[in-house]
Amino acid sequence: MQCERCGADIAEESSFCGQCGAPKSAQATVRDAAPEVQPVEQDAADPAVIETPAQSAGTSGRSTGRTCLWIGLGCAGFVVIMLCVGLAIAFPLVNSMLEGVDFTEIEALATAMIEFSELEDLEQELLEPAATPEPTEAPAPDVCFNTICFSYPEGEDYGAVPSVLPAELEMAWFAVPEHVDFTFYDYPLTDTFHKAHIAIYPVAEFLEVNPPAEETVVELEAFLALKPEDPEKVPLVLPIFNAAQMITVQVEYLTFEGGSGVRFVSQYGQAAWPINNSDLFYAYQGLTNDGMYLISAILPVSHPSLPADGDTFIGDEYDAFINTYEAYLLDVESQLALESPLTFFPQLTDLDEMMESMQIQGP
Repeated sequence: MQCERCGADIAEESSFCGQCGAPKSAQATVRDAAPEVQPVEQDAADPAVIETPAQSAGTSGRSTGRTCLWIGLGCAGFVVIMLCVGLAIAFPLVNSMLEGVDFTEIEALATAMIEFSELEDLEQELLEPAATPEPTEAPAPDVCFNTICFSYPEGEDYGAVPSVLPAELEMAWFAVPEHVDFTFYDYPLTDTFHKAHIAIYPVAEFLEVNPPAEETVVELEAFLALKPEDPEKVPLVLPIFNAAQMITVQVEYLTFEGGSGVRFVSQYGQAAWPINNSDLFYAYQGLTNDGMYLISAILPVSHPSLPADGDTFIGDEYDAFINTYEAYLLDVESQLALESPLTFFPQLTDLDEMMESMQIQGP
């Protein structure tokens, strides 16, 4: 019999069409159910139309999709196999190449390269011009008069009042020329023998009115040049005291703009007398570098280890005091020499700060 679906011959013993796969048992059903198809006459001019059953078209599409899928899987499997084979071949080769490599040397080389790079960066930084900091304006001095300026210790105001003192020529030994003087009216110590002040003398005019003082000026110049460490005495040019330097302690060399000087703590007297807080003073003797001006400062100071005044310390035992005076003076001088500058009042470093701020311009 023939297959109703495709028209192919079906063997009697076969249950399916060998051409399209339709079951033989369905042939009769298809044949009985299908209406008789009348042939359609076509114009000779019309082209022949070949109709493909829908079921046949669907079966052909599924077959083509399965074929592409299997081809794709085959290609992927081939690629995986080739990668495995490549790795199997390459691994022993790479391993054999790395067997003789010293990784310590490689690490050292890498470290050296990094350090060299860092050195290059540092060299570049050093070669680049450093940024110039913007200049900061210096604070204005606290006190200025004519061509002389200075500042108080930080946070202090000693109430300096400048004046031009006339020359004193009555006695040749004590003669001084006209000079500028700053008297401190708000100094922390008031009940003292000396008044706190700073005086500036023109050297040439001073020697002109007081020729004997030239030797002391020369002595001061040499003293400031040599800067002895532990001097027994410091030249005190001005003011001229009709008394002797009893002690010399806390000697320090200071500089100011355009000059230098020496400060020390001392007490002058005409006879044996106790070292006390009424007579003790901070002295500064300085010269400008051009030798034109002499700076002399007398600033009272006190120390807690000393008596308030000499009378209280001696009492009625003056004779006993005189008999042991040399030992007493040596003991007090040694003690004050070992004291910190901060234990004095005002602190010696504060007074140093004021003297180092001195500015003196020439005429």
